[in-house]
This record gives sequence, C-alpha cells and structure tokens, in this order.
Amino acid sequence: MQQIIFGNARYGLCGFGLLIISYALFFFNPVEIIKSAKLKFVEGSYAFQLWQKPPVKVYVNVYIFNVTNADRFLAGEDEKLDVKEVGPYVYWEELENTNTTFQSNDTVTYIPRRKLHFDLNLSVGDPEVDHIVVPNIPLLGFSSMLRSSPMFVNVVFNSLVEYQDSQPILDLSVKEFLWGYEDRLVKMASSVLPTWIDFSKFGLLDRMLDEGTNVVTMNVPSERQTRRPYTIDNFNGSPILRQWANTDEPNELNKCSLNASSEGLLFPRHLTKDMNFPIYRKAFCRTLPLTYSSTSDMPIGYPSVYLYKFLPDVFNSSLDDNKCYCPRDGCLPAGLSDISPCYYNIPVAVSFPHFYGGDPALVDNVNGIAPNMEKHQSVVAVQPDLGIPLAVDIKIQLNLIIKATRYVSRAKKFNGLTLPICWLHLEVKSLPSSLNALLYLCFNVGPVLVKAVVALTASVGFFLVGLSIKRFGRDQQKQQHSVNGSAAGDHEDGRGRGYEDDDHDDDNGRGDDYEDDGGGAESGGLIVKRGPAAGRYRDKSYLPLHHVTVPGSSSVIVDYDHSQDYARGR
Repeated sequence: MQQIIFGNARYGLCGFGLLIISYALFFFNPVEIIKSAKLKFVEGSYAFQLWQKPPVKVYVNVYIFNVTNADRFLAGEDEKLDVKEVGPYVYWEELENTNTTFQSNDTVTYIPRRKLHFDLNLSVGDPEVDHIVVPNIPLLGFSSMLRSSPMFVNVVFNSLVEYQDSQPILDLSVKEFLWGYEDRLVKMASSVLPTWIDFSKFGLLDRMLDEGTNVVTMNVPSERQTRRPYTIDNFNGSPILRQWANTDEPNELNKCSLNASSEGLLFPRHLTKDMNFPIYRKAFCRTLPLTYSSTSDMPIGYPSVYLYKFLPDVFNSSLDDNKCYCPRDGCLPAGLSDISPCYYNIPVAVSFPHFYGGDPALVDNVNGIAPNMEKHQSVVAVQPDLGIPLAVDIKIQLNLIIKATRYVSRAKKFNGLTLPICWLHLEVKSLPSSLNALLYLCFNVGPVLVKAVVALTASVGFFLVGLSIKRFGRDQQKQQHSVNGSAAGDHEDGRGRGYEDDDHDDDNGRGDDYEDDGGGAESGGLIVKRGPAAGRYRDKSYLPLHHVTVPGSSSVIVDYDHSQDYARGR
C-alpha cells in the first residue's frame, strides 16, 4: 500500500515541479536575464569590451570639392566658382578608450585614442596619385580672421603673402590636402606664434582629427545612478565647453554645454520615443542633437530599430538653442554653425553636405552644389531594447567663411563667399559576429526556444499530475473491490449454512412462507423466503437492500426478486 502511494506521489511531485519551472520560465524570461548579463557595464563584461575597443569599423568617407574653373574665376571671367565632388577616399577608424578607471560615484574616466587607416579597395583612387584643386585655407582663413585687426597688421600680412607668392587656390595631391603639406604662411606662423600655431604643416584631416589627449568622465548604468547612462559627465574636468561659455559667467552652464550628451557608442536600454540624444565629438566642436524620427524594420531575424536623425534646422542660428554658437560679430546664415574657436579662430563652419537644409543663398553662391535629403541627411539606427547602434550614417560638411577684407588683395575675389571644402560620411558597414550572434539569440532563437520549453514543460507537468490522480483513483477502486470481495465471501459462508437449515425445515413439513432461522421473529433472527427462490438463487449471495422491521421483533425480511439479480428489502 505504501509503495503504491509513494509511486503516485512521485508522479505528482514531478508534474508540479515541471509546472513551477514553466511558470518561472514564463515570468522570469531567461532571454532578458542573458541580455542583462551581457549588457552589464562592468570591467570585463561584453558591454565594456564593446565600448572599450569597439570591434566595428567606423568608416570615414571623404568627399572633396574640386574647383574646376580656378583660372577663369581668378581672372574675372567667371562670376562663380565651379566645384565638382570627388571621392570617396575611405578610411576606417580604430578607437580604443585607454586608462579606464571606475569611480565610486558610478562614473568611469578614460582617455580616447583614435587612429585612421586608409582602405584603397573602397576608395575612388590613390590619394598619393590623385590631384585636386582647392582653396588655400591658411591664406584665405588668416585673411578673414585678421579683417578686424588694425590696418597695420593687415598691410604687413598682405606684404608677406605677396613676398611668398601665396596663391588663393592650390593644386595638391589628395594626401597632401588631407594629411599635410608645407605652407610658408603656416611655417612662419608656427615660428612666430608657436603657442597658437603648434604645427608646421597644414592638412585638413590632420587638424580635424588631432584631438590631443582628453580625459573624459562618463556616467555608467547603476541602480543608484540618477543621470542618464553613457552620457558625458565632464570633458577634461568640466561639463562646460569652454569655447562656448558665457563671457560674463564662464563657469555657468548654458545650452551649448555638454548637457547629457554622449559619444554615441552605447545608449541606455529600453529607449522610448520621447528620448533624444546630443552627440559630442571634439572634431565637431559642439553637440549635435539626435532626434527620434521613426521606427524601422531590420532584415529578417533582427529586431526593429529606432531611427534618429539630425533635424534639418540643427544648424539654424535663429533657434534659441543655437544662439550660444554665434560668433561675436553676428550669427551665420541658416544651415551653418561656427566652429572657429576649435580651429585657431580661422573662420570655418560645419553644415550638412551641399548645404542641405541651409539658406538657399549658400547654394547659389557656388556652382555644382546639389542638396539631396536622401543622400545628405544623417541617420542613426538604435535597437531600443539593447541600446546598441546597429547602423550609423552621419554626414558633416566643412566650409570656409570668407569675410570681407580690404587689405589682402589676393583674397578680395572671395569676399563674402562660403566655400565648401569637403564633407565626411561616417558609417558602419557591418556588425561584428559577436554582436550578430547576440542579436540572433535575443530576438530570433531565444524567444522561440523559451516558448517551446514553457509549452513542453507545462504539457508534461499537466500530464504527470493527471496521471498521478488517475492512478490514485484506480488504486483506491481496486482496494475497495478487494474489501467488498472479502465481505461477500464471508456472507456466502453464512448463506450456505442457512440453505441447509431451510432444507431441513422443508423435510420437517414446515410449509410457512417465512420462518425464523435464528429463534423466531422475537429473537431477531433472519427470515428467509422459502420456495422456488431459495433453490433458484441458492448459489448466489444477497445482501438486504432495506432493513424492514417486523412489528414486535427486530428481524430482517429479505425478499427475492425473480426478475432482477438482486435482493430487494420488503
């Protein structure tokens, strides 16, 4: 008996255990646990490795505006410069965040190191061989910068330009233009003012990407953290971008401060559509706000993503958020943002490629400019649940602002022009295999596998519980039948003895229908009906269905029903 009970209990316990497991898998999603473990930002974790030395290649595609009518423009034959876009010349960026130190206030301090590698296969040509015709940025830039200086300074500078025969338009190889060429004006300036001009060669990318050594402090995810994760807490010890600080109150935060900006490597988890993200990179000299635009589907097997874009008016100086970027002598036209404080006060500005979203006059000043939203807008696709960017498409153009000068004769032809120099397309072409595997597990295999396991464990659990209940009921029924069988056997023995007494009574000529086998009605004996029924049902055992009390006695009368195989109490 104990063995039967133990066997049934074993099935029941296994079934209940499987039901509990299925419940736990349903409400405590193991896929979410894997996500949390992978994306926990601690030293050595997957998220930390993804951030510290990103396994993705960020490609920097360089497009240069090549001047095609330099001689005719300088000779006055053409009123406008004609430019033609040349490129791309493709480099990929290697980034490593070094000297990482976790602080007790839920921040991490690090020094970013960047290095570019040229990719000839993806480029339109060899930068050492290809030549371009471009504006002389040092000559035109210095001329524009010195326009408000005393006349004496401008006359001296003009004399130097004439003496060195510096030309306003140069023919250079692409490599020289991007990574440095010897310029007499630059060399002289670095000798006279070494603390201001700390380089002897001028190269566009060399200057833009020479960010120096910067110490960045970033907020990291934590239960105690009240600030948005992965945002810059301070840059070189301050949350204020000094080049845009208020002159009267240089230590006061303004709308041109960092203001919870990030580098765009990682974003917080569980993004919502109302969240926007300012992006900061020193080369851009300012923050650029990414704003939610739409939700887009990715290829099969990947989750949907949030698309963030730079709005077309992000460089519009008329906006309150952008007025702090205006130079002292007035704001630039819509579509341009001054970055001269980061580049030796040479009047340069950023915009979208081909002045997309800018003042139409910028497009009309130069021939060959054709803004196009599909080609020139910036988009960043972020997986909202993980906070990982899956696609990057950032496009920024560098322009030279030529302000009116009266004393530098070789620059007068360019007065009032905004010259497009080049534009950069930063993109991620593919994701690393480890990230693809994580995405596939979390959004393709994982959810299906969890549902299948939950269904299987629940089904087996219910089956085992039902089997246990069924076996228990069957065993109980068998036990009851066994007990009933024993009782019936005992009664059969009693009936056999009763029949013998009946026969004996018949032989004695007792013709009454009912007689008392146990001493008469008064003695409480069993009265059995005599006649054909006794012989007909002699081999069967009957139990009284009803106890019928005989008046004046305690006897039980049993009446046999010839049509039914049972005894009916009468």
